[in-house]
Amino acid sequence: MYSIIFCLISSFVITYFLTPEIIHVAHANEYHDEPDERKIHSHKVPRFGGIAIYLGFILSMLVWSFIQDQFVNIQYFAAAITGVFIVGLRDDFMPLSPTVKVTIETIAAFLIMYLGDIRLTSLHGFLGVYEINEYWGYAVTLLTVIVVTNAFNLIDGIDGLAGTISIIIFCFYGGWFFMNHNYTTAIICFSMIGALIGFLIYNYRTHIFMGDSGSLILGFTAATLTISFINQNAVMKTTNVLHFLSPVSLVSCILVYPLFDTLRVFVIRILEKRSPFSPDRNHLHHLLIDAKLSHIQATLIVSLVNVFFIIFAVLTDGKNDNILVPIVVFTAFLLSTLLKVIVNKINGKEKVIEAEVNPKITHLQINKQVK
Repeated sequence: MYSIIFCLISSFVITYFLTPEIIHVAHANEYHDEPDERKIHSHKVPRFGGIAIYLGFILSMLVWSFIQDQFVNIQYFAAAITGVFIVGLRDDFMPLSPTVKVTIETIAAFLIMYLGDIRLTSLHGFLGVYEINEYWGYAVTLLTVIVVTNAFNLIDGIDGLAGTISIIIFCFYGGWFFMNHNYTTAIICFSMIGALIGFLIYNYRTHIFMGDSGSLILGFTAATLTISFINQNAVMKTTNVLHFLSPVSLVSCILVYPLFDTLRVFVIRILEKRSPFSPDRNHLHHLLIDAKLSHIQATLIVSLVNVFFIIFAVLTDGKNDNILVPIVVFTAFLLSTLLKVIVNKINGKEKVIEAEVNPKITHLQINKQVK
């Protein structure tokens, strides 16, 4: 119990006091994220907050897992997350191609799969699949790690969003692992929570961004915890109050925003005959900003919706995953469509007002802009 509290406090302290130093160094050396027409911020902002998050997280995790005498169970994850952090940091300084990043993420995934023995062995009836053999287990686990890791990278678009969503996710997993006496994994969760709280104090004020070095380690950690959760839940007795009968739908609700938003923008880009990795402003958090909400308001709305989906999954546990997962996807689709309609109406009204103020704009131009 005490190790959980202390790992959270220590990671918070390290990150909180280290972040201002990183901001100072970045400003002194002109290492900034430059504003442009696609980005939301209007001034230069350092993008190396991931350094403070990583150091607060990794140091706290290693120290308290060692005190718990569980270091041997965590060393492969520590090595993998370090590799992901390094490639993210390199990308913050000088952008890397998606191929290079995915290659490093694949190597990191094999570290936890092969050496750490963290991989999926069953889909628990989802799509009619129960037990899967070793090779398919590696393939499905690798796909899960790559998708979740990069999904978190893609949602890091407004102040506080990726960090707040991650805290929600790690709080759920951390509480569940702690109550199941898996203190090693709980230490991972709460060490990351403490580091994120220390970072968000500055991120909410737009003093610093976490960058790829931060978002990639959040995604990789979330993917690892998700796989560990599914595996441990599977071996629990069904009479245990902490056992979930619909683990796949629960996981889809826990990760609903990163996964659905990534799927949504990829589909839009492909339909527009562009690369799925090409940047744009089609993310749901961009729509919320276009609806004239502040970064904090948009983050709060997304976070509350994510919590709603988690509560829904817990309340409907026991239903068939093959029914619940489509319901989750369909509900998310309806909410995103409603948001798009609202934003279009807001922007349409603003363009009409702008045209009325500017008499040089013809009625034909007004009609085209409204459409």
